Amino acid sequence: MHQKSSWEVVKISLSIKNLTKRFDEKTVITGLSYDFPDKGLYAIVGESGIGKTTLLRIIAGLDADHEGEVVGGGIGQVSFAFQEHRLFPTISALENVIFAISDKKTEAVTKNAMSLLRSLGIGKDDFSLKPDELSGGMKQRVSLARAILKDAPILLLDEPTKELDAGNCEAVLRLIAKEAERRLVIMVSHDLTQINSLGTKTIRLGEK
Repeated sequence: MHQKSSWEVVKISLSIKNLTKRFDEKTVITGLSYDFPDKGLYAIVGESGIGKTTLLRIIAGLDADHEGEVVGGGIGQVSFAFQEHRLFPTISALENVIFAISDKKTEAVTKNAMSLLRSLGIGKDDFSLKPDELSGGMKQRVSLARAILKDAPILLLDEPTKELDAGNCEAVLRLIAKEAERRLVIMVSHDLTQINSLGTKTIRLGEK
């Protein structure tokens, strides 16, 4: 497991109040209200197109075109691992992880980033590889490590295991569970077996 950071996560709670989101004539989220604590693991589930990723984007402050209120989220309060890897193509895997907290490029941060990558099954020989030299699963794990290294109060994960084999999936789930012990983690997943194995609290969109 990665080393403990030299700085602590500032804990905040998150509250969603009567949230409604529309795309033109289609309403994907209707009157959603939910109060989250400052730590724990929550899964957003529901049918494809029901608004799961949209909800994460709203919590992150990336989509402000909605009705209702989100208290406690927003840019600066969240770290987001998107479905798309969004890695910088011209720098290495290790540098991509460290870039998450570019104002803290200390020796301790570098060691923590390396430890995170190792815990996710990425060896030292791969640290210097550019994104186009990585497999899809490796890109996903680098993206996850980058999001985790940024010690934001809320960690948002969109399908964090979708490209992983069983062994790497298990390592990722262990790390996610560990993160949920110290901050709020909200993940989108279609895999109910994974969710149940983690004892995750579930929010199902689209239910009447």
